[in-house]
Amino acid sequence: MSNMLDWVTFKVKDQSGGICVALGLLALLVTVLIPSAPSAVAATTNSAGPAAEQPNVVLIQVDDQTARQFKRKYMPKTMRLLTRRGTSFSDYLATTPQCCPSRASLLTGQYAHNHRVLSNGRGYPFLKDKDNVLPVWLQDAGYNTIHVGKFLNGYWKFVDRPADVAPGWTDWRTVVGGRFGYYEYFISRNGQWHHYGNHRSDYITRVLTRSAVNAIDKYAPSDAPFYLQLDEHAPHGSGGRQVNRCSGEHIRAAKPDPLDTRAFRKARLPHPRSFDERRMDDKPAFLRHTPRLDRETKAKLRMKWRCALGSLVAVDRSVAAVHDAVKRKGELGNTVFIYVSDNGLFYGEHRIASGKVLPYEEALRLPLVIDLPRGYEDVDAVHAPVGNIDVAPTILDLAHASPCPPAGACRTMDGRSLLPLVTGSGQLPEGRGLLTEYYAAASGRYQTCQYDGIRTRTSIYVETHSVVDDPAERTCRETLQVERYDLQRDPHELRNRCHGGSIARCPTDAQQANLEERLRELAGCAGIAGRDERVHGRPFCE
Repeated sequence: MSNMLDWVTFKVKDQSGGICVALGLLALLVTVLIPSAPSAVAATTNSAGPAAEQPNVVLIQVDDQTARQFKRKYMPKTMRLLTRRGTSFSDYLATTPQCCPSRASLLTGQYAHNHRVLSNGRGYPFLKDKDNVLPVWLQDAGYNTIHVGKFLNGYWKFVDRPADVAPGWTDWRTVVGGRFGYYEYFISRNGQWHHYGNHRSDYITRVLTRSAVNAIDKYAPSDAPFYLQLDEHAPHGSGGRQVNRCSGEHIRAAKPDPLDTRAFRKARLPHPRSFDERRMDDKPAFLRHTPRLDRETKAKLRMKWRCALGSLVAVDRSVAAVHDAVKRKGELGNTVFIYVSDNGLFYGEHRIASGKVLPYEEALRLPLVIDLPRGYEDVDAVHAPVGNIDVAPTILDLAHASPCPPAGACRTMDGRSLLPLVTGSGQLPEGRGLLTEYYAAASGRYQTCQYDGIRTRTSIYVETHSVVDDPAERTCRETLQVERYDLQRDPHELRNRCHGGSIARCPTDAQQANLEERLRELAGCAGIAGRDERVHGRPFCE
């Protein structure tokens, strides 16, 4: 009850002048007098329990781990240390299922159309307001902020000098350069480059783990709280000239730690009903004629699956090592752990043999666990749809911080704090819809160039606006091809209710009209009603 009586200060953006205005509110009065605006409370108060101190936050983000790969038999240490006590989210989504846009959403709390990183091709140079992001806000709230591992794609193309550290990081231990793999890479330690080669000890997960543990040893004794973001490389694929010791071939697969090359070597590739989908006549034209998977492709997919699982063994050890380091420093009772993946990956579902981006469940739905310290009330599982736009608001809620830099205009976040869900103290709006979106001026590896869609707990509706006509030329042309799936009756997305991708063949029911109208608003939305000022007359996000 005492937490409800805390005086809460938060900032909202004054769109007329771009000025951050401090508002003092009694959380109790907000609860009693404004029940219609739960998002305002959730976004600005620490609803997790004890508020005497700002907790440390350890966020571990893996690269390309699917929901099917986040299981006890693959990651027993992570499950024992985090999910057994923490809150697991069964419907956590990447709003743009590609590395850089997803990570930008995590750092800003915004959809891609607001932070402007709409694809890997656009990358970090397109990020809007680079000095107005999560680590900056946490520093302003008194945190030491440490980054270890992979950063946003294209960062090194943007900076003037290789020694430059991205805004907001107290300690910068980041993999540098463009493409990097599990060996032969550089890490910038606050501007000083260090080369790692092909020795067993250079295996990237080992190196990142050692660096994360070192950072905890350095910052845990400080009176200031710390935010550690450990961005793992695994289980991302890795090419190169060397034969992959896991697969025995020159294929773009993850590389397990040398200790784990034989782990999961006989694991079976999952064959959900969507695997090598038998009939594709329901799909939009740009996907309809995707060929069936041949024997060689299926064999490569099996090897990629096994290699990815093998690489996650080291990640599992890494989680345990980081957790043990926090415990050793006596900080376990004041540290929040968050485990998340940036996007999923296709392993033959819908005949898709590689990549992500396409807005099917295999790319969109991901692992998320939030483990609060002892003394906080939390629930075991949350089944409501939440997204990567919700991570930053949640961390700010924990840290008693706001999305405003020390100088300049505040960033209007599109996500909501998840603490009311984690603690069982509140709910998100009933039937909340999340936007999924993607835009690439040139197609790159993918057949789609632009789409947006709305994903709810029970359905998904997607409008594709630009596709590749000729894969050889990789040029995009405008179109309108649509998909709608009933995720309760058809969780594998086998029956497009807009058959053949034609909007003329969509159902004419009230739900279709509702989805189309909500998608139009979400595609340009900004901020949350009751918490934020309206941005230039645009609709609020859900």
